[in-house]
Amino acid sequence: MHGRGKGYAIGGLLLALALGAGLSGCREGQGRMVGTAAENPQPLVTTVLVQRQRPRLSTDLPAELEPYQDVVLRARVAGFVSRLYVDRGSQVRAGQVLAVIEAPDLVARVGEAQQRLSAARAQRAAARAALIRDQATLDRLTGAAHAMPGAVAGNDITVAEQTVRMDAAQVEARTAAEAAAQQAAEALRALQQYLRVRAPFSGMVVTRMISAGALVGPGGAPMFELQQLDPLRLTVDVPEDEVGGAVVGNRVNFTVTNAPGAQFTAAVARIAHSVRPQTRTMPVEADAANPRLVLAPGMFARVRWPIERPQASLYVPSDAVMDSTAGHAVEVVRGGRIAMVNVTPGYTDGARMEVFGPLRAGDAVVAPVDKGLTAGTKVRVAPAAQPPK
Repeated sequence: MHGRGKGYAIGGLLLALALGAGLSGCREGQGRMVGTAAENPQPLVTTVLVQRQRPRLSTDLPAELEPYQDVVLRARVAGFVSRLYVDRGSQVRAGQVLAVIEAPDLVARVGEAQQRLSAARAQRAAARAALIRDQATLDRLTGAAHAMPGAVAGNDITVAEQTVRMDAAQVEARTAAEAAAQQAAEALRALQQYLRVRAPFSGMVVTRMISAGALVGPGGAPMFELQQLDPLRLTVDVPEDEVGGAVVGNRVNFTVTNAPGAQFTAAVARIAHSVRPQTRTMPVEADAANPRLVLAPGMFARVRWPIERPQASLYVPSDAVMDSTAGHAVEVVRGGRIAMVNVTPGYTDGARMEVFGPLRAGDAVVAPVDKGLTAGTKVRVAPAAQPPK
């Protein structure tokens, strides 16, 4: 009995030690659980409210610069180039003489036409004098016949009347001949004006095709190409779904590759109002001032084209839209949990994006996107901010 009691005492001691160790382990495990919960709170997200509005967005469109006016000058009369006053790169004013042509044949033709005009005038004057003379004879015979019946034979009066009618017809014919001769002379004199080749508008000579002494004429080689470079035409092919921004007088910004960092403006001036079936675009022209000739025809440009919607749309920050292989979505906070809402993106200006889908104005979307979140995740929400403007 004594030995058995001693065994019971040792067993009790061992049991007490085991229970103590177990309780200590439980307290230690509970401590670790509390520490883990403290170290992993609900994610804190920043949200922005979805807004419905009609802001002015814009997109980049390719464009090309063209001269405002462009003409290839040819000689109106045949002759030889005697003088050249301009060359490629010469800036000229409207009416300025560019070249002088010598045309001896034209000078001779002008002299002949003037001689024919002088002869026609003399013939008309002679016919007019004959009419006056024969009319006086008729008046005298008629007066004598009335004063003394039988003094003048009736046949003489008849002959005098026919002579007057013939003279009147001759005067009319000579007058018409004189008018024709005068028109011919004036036409040749007008051609003489084209012996001086003048600029039809102010601009720059971009090409000279002839040299002094060259034979030129209406069917000959061109002489100069003249372009008006201020302003220039900025031609944009606008997609049919973006022509809402095509309003005469609106100003658009554009850039060119030869002037990095520089921004230019142009005013919409001409709209085709017709969509090309092949490209589904509408040509629009804007006038771009070019006083320092920084821009040049033929340059390609990028135009910041305004986009206008006929109705309001929903907009979110661009960084609130998640792009994945499954499509586009936004993370909406509803009831303290994340809801993944699929959307279709529209136009964007970089900061904002137009979206279409089961959203409402006032919904809170996570911005920027947190790819660590999943549908149903509980989150803590920071105060909602307004979307960028």
